[in-house]
Amino acid sequence: MDIGSIAAMSVIHSQAQLQSQVGVSVLKKAMDLSETSNQILINFLVPPSPGLGANVDIKV
Repeated sequence: MDIGSIAAMSVIHSQAQLQSQVGVSVLKKAMDLSETSNQILINFLVPPSPGLGANVDIKV
């Protein structure tokens, strides 16, 4: 191996490492956004009335 190929391998390794770090950062951001969206949806849910479902009307 000559110096040029070692330098090229180093650059390729650095680029791959950066690409991996960017991918992880984007994934973390997407997960945070999803968590925020889910929390907003949960806050919009209305809790059921306490007596809801306690009585059933049946006609034959």
